[in-house]
Amino acid sequence: MAALLLAGVFAATACASEGGVTTEQVEPLANTSVATTVPPPGTTMASAATTTAGSESTTPSVPGGADGIGDPLFPALGNPGIDVTHYDIDLSFDRATEQLSGSVTLTIAPTQARSTFTLDSMGPEVSAITVNDIPASFVPDSPELRITPAKPLQPGVAATVRVDYSVQVGSVVGAGGLDEGWFDTAKGSYVVNEPSGARSWLPSNDHPSDKATYTFAITVPAGVTAVANGSLVTHTTANGHDRWVWQEDDPMTTYLIGVVTGDYVIVDTTGPHGVPLSSAVLRADRATMQPFIDHTAEQITFFEQWFGPYPFSNYGIVIAEGPIDGAMETQGRSLFGRADFLAGPGDPNSESLLAHELAHQWFGDAVSPARWSDIWLNESFATYGEWMWTDHTGVATLQEQADTALAQRPSEAGGATGSPAADELFGYRSYEGGAVVVHALRRTVGDDAFFTILRRWVAENTGVSRTSADFIALAEQVSGRSLQQFFATWLYAVDVPRQFPAESDTATTAPAV
Repeated sequence: MAALLLAGVFAATACASEGGVTTEQVEPLANTSVATTVPPPGTTMASAATTTAGSESTTPSVPGGADGIGDPLFPALGNPGIDVTHYDIDLSFDRATEQLSGSVTLTIAPTQARSTFTLDSMGPEVSAITVNDIPASFVPDSPELRITPAKPLQPGVAATVRVDYSVQVGSVVGAGGLDEGWFDTAKGSYVVNEPSGARSWLPSNDHPSDKATYTFAITVPAGVTAVANGSLVTHTTANGHDRWVWQEDDPMTTYLIGVVTGDYVIVDTTGPHGVPLSSAVLRADRATMQPFIDHTAEQITFFEQWFGPYPFSNYGIVIAEGPIDGAMETQGRSLFGRADFLAGPGDPNSESLLAHELAHQWFGDAVSPARWSDIWLNESFATYGEWMWTDHTGVATLQEQADTALAQRPSEAGGATGSPAADELFGYRSYEGGAVVVHALRRTVGDDAFFTILRRWVAENTGVSRTSADFIALAEQVSGRSLQQFFATWLYAVDVPRQFPAESDTATTAPAV
């Protein structure tokens, strides 16, 4: 999920297991690839057959198939045989009744011939489904929505699936015991979907391996603001309601969806290279929160030095009514709770939160994990970016932060950074403990190679989902050396060394942007 950081210390966030359900993987994970690099000897890294985005599966056609795509941690998530390319979401929400109703139309590129297929759906009450405008039969079977179209889906032949539904919204407790989904506030709402909360209010392919573009049309009572990912297309008022339409053209996973409603004002500014910055804060907080909005461009400029150009067409922050236990890297517009910003500009806690979620736009949002066991590719690098910003502002050096995190990293219990258990997905080893791995890699390969790896990782993979093996392969290619032993020792070991590697030759300035 998000980083839950208080003065730089992570607190556990929502993670949900699938109750030990095991399923047969019948289709490669969508929008992913796995490098041919063999995982380090003796590791627990799970293998998964995957394909490059847009390619067709070679899996034999099956009439139905098992539920889920076989994620090592959450095997029931995802939907075999389909690749969603676009979601057209048209919903009405009234906080007074807590009722969400409307439709979602999914544009699907089938990867298999399917006489039936599923969507992840756990809560919505479905009233009708059409496939290519023809009524389809369906069976709600939480956490699946089983759909039988009039004509089977065929590989390479796009299909549109419209689902009409309603849901009595509210956060849900995931199998891991923490909350996710749709959260009510005093005057509105927000969503936090990581790892599987989207399915509680949106029938979808709720797995990070499947990215799509989105249109959000949210109708709310007059005077209420609705904010979603992407750019604002239209805002109209009629018949006592406001209708807000947002368009997200950058491919995005379901867990990065951000929908916020309430008494917000939208503040538009411009960032580096003319990037539109569109933020939302409570109307009463406009003056108080403006310094944090103004701060955004400075942080983007800083990270671009090291990670490469900002990877999306827009950015912004939402400082929400809350309570929000931390923050969330919702794509293109990170979500925060107002309570973390009441200390004013320069507060180390708010600085850490802003930097962490912004760094996620490169690591986790632009390039997403192909499997939930690859979560370190998100959280470890976002935490490392947070350390870099803290060093930049003079609060603490990066080496001091790394040394502290290494000293505090638990031994034995909890597993390795590269192969977390479901109930440790958002634990210390994915955050500070994982950033320790990132720092050890930097010291091993040197600054020039390290930042080349990071910049190429984003530049070459934006818009798709990747695995740890992909990252290892790139790191070896750029550094020109085998890193199998390094990753076996640091990423896949339960108990890592208690000292960092000797520092390799390093550069003292950022690479040219």
